[in-house]
Amino acid sequence: MKRTTSLFLLISILLVGVAGCTAAAAQPKPSPIPPTPTQYMQDAVSKLHWFGTSAILYNGSRVIYFDPISLDGPLPPADLILVTHSHSDHWSVADLKKIIAPKTTLIIGPIVANSYEADKTNLGIPATILSEGQTTDVNGVSIQAVPAYDTIGHVKGSGGVGFLVKVDGLTFYNSGGTAAYPEMANYKSDIAFIPVYSKDQAQAMAEIIPARVIIFEHTSYYAAQAVSDLFTKSIGAGKIFVAMEAGPIIP
Repeated sequence: MKRTTSLFLLISILLVGVAGCTAAAAQPKPSPIPPTPTQYMQDAVSKLHWFGTSAILYNGSRVIYFDPISLDGPLPPADLILVTHSHSDHWSVADLKKIIAPKTTLIIGPIVANSYEADKTNLGIPATILSEGQTTDVNGVSIQAVPAYDTIGHVKGSGGVGFLVKVDGLTFYNSGGTAAYPEMANYKSDIAFIPVYSKDQAQAMAEIIPARVIIFEHTSYYAAQAVSDLFTKSIGAGKIFVAMEAGPIIP
């Protein structure tokens, strides 16, 4: 069973090291703190499931998968799949095939185009390439591609993106593989998914992104617990920080 925990536990961990992609810390200005989420926001979080890495499912009026990998359990067929970049822990043909249905729409960042071309016959569906600043609408779901980059694993201008997704009266910000950058202050959202490459980098993003709820990914559950509690104290209670337990969907 999916368990989503809004954490206010005491911790002693002050630095978090995470294997995988790494990013250098940036120092943009913090964003204003939005109002505390309502019950409606808590209901929205309850419709999310984290499989691990950056793979998140939103099971609302539309079934949306973000960077699907390590998918397991009774998986609902996808209405929409969004892939930010082509690293092997974000682009997985085996996992995509588990959720592709006749009416699935696949949207990818430009950097994923070569991987898609190599696998498109196996996948059996077309892909829409969405570049920075471009917007599209899929059956009432609005998707905008925004920049995603850092100084190490995700080169600026290489075609990796994040996505702002509007559905069910909510705006989700899936940041992709990125460091903090000043324009993130413009990404007003209800729920943001941000990677924890390091404590400092996650804090820089958590401070600048004007989201009501911030969910940590690309890390372990225990590291997410640690930064959730730490940021609740250091950033303030106006933003809610959530650690989700990763794993298969269990009916």
